[in-house]
Amino acid sequence: MDEQLYNLTLVIVGVLDLAMALGLLINNYAYRHYPVYRRSLRLTALFFAVFGIGLLLHYHFQWRMSYPLMATALSATYFHISGVAITWSHTSLLNPRYLSGRVVARDVAFLVVGLPAYWISATYGSLLTLHYSLLIFLAHATWMSFDFYTTYFRVSRRLIAMKQGSVEGFMRWMLRSCHFIIAFGIGSIVFTSLFPVNIWPYTVLLCISTFVFVYIYYSISEYGSVVDSATNATEDAAV
Repeated sequence: MDEQLYNLTLVIVGVLDLAMALGLLINNYAYRHYPVYRRSLRLTALFFAVFGIGLLLHYHFQWRMSYPLMATALSATYFHISGVAITWSHTSLLNPRYLSGRVVARDVAFLVVGLPAYWISATYGSLLTLHYSLLIFLAHATWMSFDFYTTYFRVSRRLIAMKQGSVEGFMRWMLRSCHFIIAFGIGSIVFTSLFPVNIWPYTVLLCISTFVFVYIYYSISEYGSVVDSATNATEDAAV
């Protein structure tokens, strides 16, 4: 029963994530005159697509029961890639100049080192070795989180000083979204490490992820209603 519920949840949440990715891409053309927001929509769509594909791969291979180390490596892979995508998306909305060549090179370097490490550890190493490789993801996630929060608080202080009250709602959902993403992302990888062969914890995590991702989808879509004022305000505040 636990296994059937787990598989059903994998398919439902995976398809929902892909549907939200498609929804953001369809919405994209309407904001062609706002390049930063349009890029953020695409990156958030990538975030959803990577997660959706990852969950459907879990369903297809059924590694959680047969090869738990491979299942953990797969989870770490799509968490890491999607973590980079959502950081680029949301931090760029706060600071349009954030996504510099230096930031891209840093994040790609972490992916180039981290992704093979997860799979090599899962294939040839032990659970302990895999845990050590996951420190790459945790270190990178911490660095990206630091980038977001320092950018957020710097820009929010300047917006308050500039009396940009019209974008307060945007700032609140931005902060709340990233609280959810960071807590869910890091917490899930830790959870994966602690319960590599259990089924029920992952079913719970999948249900939680649905609420988190729907909130992110709603929030990034609603940004379009304040895109003019938010774009002008953040461009001024980020100077």
